[in-house]
Amino acid sequence: MPTHSNRTRTTNKRTTTKYNRSGWGTTHGTSTRATGTRNTRNTRKTTTNAAPGYRNIYDSFECKVRSYKTLWDQTRGAAKHTRPTPATLKTFSTWINKGANVWRVTNTQINKWCKTNQQYKTGTSVKNALCKTFGKTTIKAVACDKKGGYIVATSPTWKGKPFHFPK
Repeated sequence: MPTHSNRTRTTNKRTTTKYNRSGWGTTHGTSTRATGTRNTRNTRKTTTNAAPGYRNIYDSFECKVRSYKTLWDQTRGAAKHTRPTPATLKTFSTWINKGANVWRVTNTQINKWCKTNQQYKTGTSVKNALCKTFGKTTIKAVACDKKGGYIVATSPTWKGKPFHFPK
């Protein structure tokens, strides 16, 4: 009987499957020695240690932390393009305090969602295009990010359901 958390099972001489017993970010991977390829699937629990009755608030905090990390990323490291100004980041943090979510999007994603094929130059033109698709009450603010894409503040709901950009 194994005493460690990793169990290895050999199904034949070429394939080895490894199982990890982890509560957060469990990984199930299969490595094939013959071809040298690895196929890994990560699954993540959204409310791991949330007590019963605290799931909604836990998810809300998780969204806020993720949004603040998006803004924080704009202030550090090398910038390929112009960074958002401190005033712009303060405006986005105000939206987060009001309950908005912040997303990083690319020009390709915007063209896909808005069914257009153009190169957007400013945050205002992106905001106008996204407002036509998702509505003015959903899109709160848009600014250019340091990597050439855009950061978008959105309301947490759209048409009465939780809002997420399409994949």
